[in-house]
Amino acid sequence: MRQSVIDEKNAAALRSAPLTRRFKAAYGSGALADGIVAAGFGFFLLFYLTAVCGMSGTMAGTAKLIALLVDAVADPAIGLASDRLRSRFGRRIPFMVFGLLPFAAAFGLLFSMPESLSGLPQFVYATVCLIVLRVSLSCFVLPYTAVGAEVTDDYRERASIVSYRLSFQNAGILIGVVLGLGVFMSGTDGLLDRANYVPFAWSCAAAMFLAGMIAIRAVSSAQPRLHGPEKGEGNFLTGFGREMIELARNRSFLILFATVLTYFLAYSAHVSLALHASRYFWKLDSTAIQMILLSTTLGPLLGAPISAFALRYIEKRTLSIAAFLAIALFLIWPPLLQLYGPVTLTPAAAAPILFVNGLLVGTAIMVGGIGFQSMLADTADEHEWLFGVRREGLFFSGLTLAYKAASGLGGLIAGLALDAIHFPTDLGARGPGLVIPQEVLDKLALISGPLPAAFAALSPLFLIGYHLTQTRHARIIADLDQRKIDKAAAAD
Repeated sequence: MRQSVIDEKNAAALRSAPLTRRFKAAYGSGALADGIVAAGFGFFLLFYLTAVCGMSGTMAGTAKLIALLVDAVADPAIGLASDRLRSRFGRRIPFMVFGLLPFAAAFGLLFSMPESLSGLPQFVYATVCLIVLRVSLSCFVLPYTAVGAEVTDDYRERASIVSYRLSFQNAGILIGVVLGLGVFMSGTDGLLDRANYVPFAWSCAAAMFLAGMIAIRAVSSAQPRLHGPEKGEGNFLTGFGREMIELARNRSFLILFATVLTYFLAYSAHVSLALHASRYFWKLDSTAIQMILLSTTLGPLLGAPISAFALRYIEKRTLSIAAFLAIALFLIWPPLLQLYGPVTLTPAAAAPILFVNGLLVGTAIMVGGIGFQSMLADTADEHEWLFGVRREGLFFSGLTLAYKAASGLGGLIAGLALDAIHFPTDLGARGPGLVIPQEVLDKLALISGPLPAAFAALSPLFLIGYHLTQTRHARIIADLDQRKIDKAAAAD
């Protein structure tokens, strides 16, 4: 029997064996870096660029959109390259190593914008930092995420891997929020003090780098379980065009792509305006804002066990649909209650209500995310079954493309909306005593809550057409394993 047959049998046997909690934790730590970036981009970036640095909402949103669109174009090439790379370190590790340091450094530089910059130079500085950060982050995250889909073939074990990854991602968001609001930007006017953002950014960068190194070591230890690149794949550019066409023919992937695109449009618009709404509509202090933002990251502590229990009895699709609809409900009701309800909540009364609501949002995000991301891993198996090649990197790059395009558009919508309602910029220079008209604040509540909720409610409708069940996936895996053994034996 040829060595290739033995290697394939050994790899298949390893992928069917349970993963240790130690490996899952070490692997999951890589998502900590992604979570810190998500906290910086989602909660702080738009506020920093507009209220602190004085950029208009439109210019700040445009800078984010340009960077995300550049990255979205690069993502499929990065994903496919990591699928096809041949090296003694495997397919994934070289990309992770190459991307780690640049994205950590770019994050630090982004929030260390020189005060001397304004106008076009300021816009260019922000855009360049964002492009470098986004592209290098993709070099790390796409191969890293693909490992989670290929390190095991088990339907439920994949959900467990996703649970660990999302838990660490939310821990990263928590670290970003605590370092920001709890350490470096604490105090009455801490959010408006430009000097506070520099140590915040470089502390986050250091944490990202350390977490990334731990994940790289974990991926290296899992090499015997991972798939190798297909042999004889030919020219990269020709193959890239062919496989993008094949990707567009995969119905399950297109359904997941449309779901991500719609959901993250809502999510990005909501979180981009979270600081604005919390501070100026709800009139909360930094401590209350920190607790509310943290509540979303604490929700996964409830969401992970709920998801693990629910997936024993219901399909991933059903669970994700229910979770996304719950997110829409949790986003819409607090501002509507404050604007049109029988009573007006004081900041002291609103804070605990918003905390509990944020906890529920985080729980629903975790439940939906575990089901959804493990569905994408299952769809990668279906793609190999349909077209004969494994493309975890390309698949997750497609997911990331949708996420980034939607996030860029959501950030732009948030910036345009701020300008449309005439929300003031450069608040740090204007002083804490600036009075914002109530009409403007009411409009801020509507664009930060009900508007994103409408998009969030649309996203799960696409999943109705997703039909890759647990039973169907088990048949696909069995067929794929037999195909590979037969192919290797025929080559003898």
